[in-house]
Amino acid sequence: MLCLGIESTAHTFSVGIINDQGNILSLVSDTYKPQTGGLKPVDVVEHHYMVFNRVLKQSISRANIKFTNLDLIAFSQGPGLGPCLRVGAAIARSLSLKLKIPIVGVNHCIAHVEIGRLLCKVDDPVIVYVSGGNTIISAFDSGMYQVFGETLDLAIGNMIDMVARDHGIPHPGGPRLEKIAKGGTNYINLPYIVKGMDLSFSGLYTAIWKQAQVQEKTNEINKDSQEDLFYSLQETAFSMLAEVSERAIAHTEKNSVLLTGGVAANKRLQEMLLYISNEHNIEFHVVPQELAGDNGAMIAWTGILQFKSSNPVEISETKILPKWRMDDVSIPWRTNKEYNVHEVHKEKTKIVLNKSDKKLLQNLNIQGEIIRRGAEAVLIHSKWFNRDVLIKYRLPKNYRINEIDKKLRISRTIKEARTLIELFKFGIPVPSIYEINPAMGLIVMQYISGNRLKDVIPNLSDKELGKIFREIGFWLAKIHQNDRMHGDLTTSNIIYTANRELFFIDFGLTESSIGIEEKAMDLHLFKRVISSTHGKYFPDLYDQFIQGYSEVEKKDQSEIISRINQIELRGRYNIERKKSNAF
Repeated sequence: MLCLGIESTAHTFSVGIINDQGNILSLVSDTYKPQTGGLKPVDVVEHHYMVFNRVLKQSISRANIKFTNLDLIAFSQGPGLGPCLRVGAAIARSLSLKLKIPIVGVNHCIAHVEIGRLLCKVDDPVIVYVSGGNTIISAFDSGMYQVFGETLDLAIGNMIDMVARDHGIPHPGGPRLEKIAKGGTNYINLPYIVKGMDLSFSGLYTAIWKQAQVQEKTNEINKDSQEDLFYSLQETAFSMLAEVSERAIAHTEKNSVLLTGGVAANKRLQEMLLYISNEHNIEFHVVPQELAGDNGAMIAWTGILQFKSSNPVEISETKILPKWRMDDVSIPWRTNKEYNVHEVHKEKTKIVLNKSDKKLLQNLNIQGEIIRRGAEAVLIHSKWFNRDVLIKYRLPKNYRINEIDKKLRISRTIKEARTLIELFKFGIPVPSIYEINPAMGLIVMQYISGNRLKDVIPNLSDKELGKIFREIGFWLAKIHQNDRMHGDLTTSNIIYTANRELFFIDFGLTESSIGIEEKAMDLHLFKRVISSTHGKYFPDLYDQFIQGYSEVEKKDQSEIISRINQIELRGRYNIERKKSNAF
């Protein structure tokens, strides 16, 4: 089977031809580059119409085929800029009708994932998808590519391009900014905003803009100051991204990471994710640079996967979907395993082992056993004055520069210990604290014998699960009543004991003096975890969770549920949907 794929979501018009063995026969792209400023859809559309005929013919010529040899047409149906999507859709429909061959509309985000899985020969990775329009941490679960984390405002590529434009660097600004940043040595303190597995880059952009304004007014703008500013921007933004990626790795326990999208070409980001992958003893893959950005080959390949595992579509079903989220798309080719090119590729990449547990314990001068390595810390079962204790040690993260890492380790250790002490006094089921060493990032606490709730959910009855999730909601409301938010509430951060008791752990992202926004964010994050990790139980478990929360939180019920919906709409391509799960 031969498929021609058309990509036109934004600045690039691209045509790729690929066969059902995953061999790319041709790929021709033409990218619109504005003289000044950002992308104006009207100008991009004009560009696409001017180049499409040449790009099509070149792609056919380089593939050494005729149009009549094609078996399938695929096009980017969404998400993307509506006017640009219409160009590709119109051309695809015309080709399908003229050649009398089937047509499929492809989700652009999923195409970035599938071309990465094909070329990197990786089956089931955590996906770090970063581009001008997207910043998404995803993984396959419950028949879909679930979103475990994403930007709540600016996409990282867009943010970098905006900074570049502010400094007179033409589009695309990312590669030039990366080159300049290599000369930076002095870190400028910038906002570091991580909310569970979600990110916010707007504050970072604003801080960079203000810093540049100060430098301009004081005549301090020079080569060195720009290098330091871009260096600080990259170190902060990529550290945030790497942190949430590691959190997703620890939670999903996948055995590989795939970096894809236009920003995947950044070498500093690659270094950070490689370090994390090595720490977790898993594989790391990067989509080849020539296919990291928007391209027609990824559309063609995903079109083949989609066509072979689904029913053909009519022309009337090819309406563009500018806000089509990847977690709204069923993935039958992975669910049914009817067609999987990866069965051909059995070889594994070499895994780099991390340092031994024994050496780590020796360095810490601790007698005990490491029972788990999480995203931020190792958990050590040990003895403390003849008591069974858990020692939580926040590992230094060498992918982060010391100015960022040291500050985070100390502040999070203090916040977590303080929060656990306060909540324990209020009767919340959390471990008691025995000792804290902020400089080392170390907390000695009560050892709770049990399993992560995430691991036991499949073994529990619906009745037991309903009771548990009502109780989770109840206790979270109690935590909120005591002016604290959890900040990273997942089923990995709740212990379930043999006596059917719940204990809440891992308060490193906690905040105090909270309001409606923080309360709603906790609920939003837990809702996402249930839907992404435990999709077969959703929405029943979420409804039980909300019922338990509502037993305690009565005053601000309507405001909190309204804010949850607002937070969800901040994610990329989210649209207003019917309100549900009201208190």
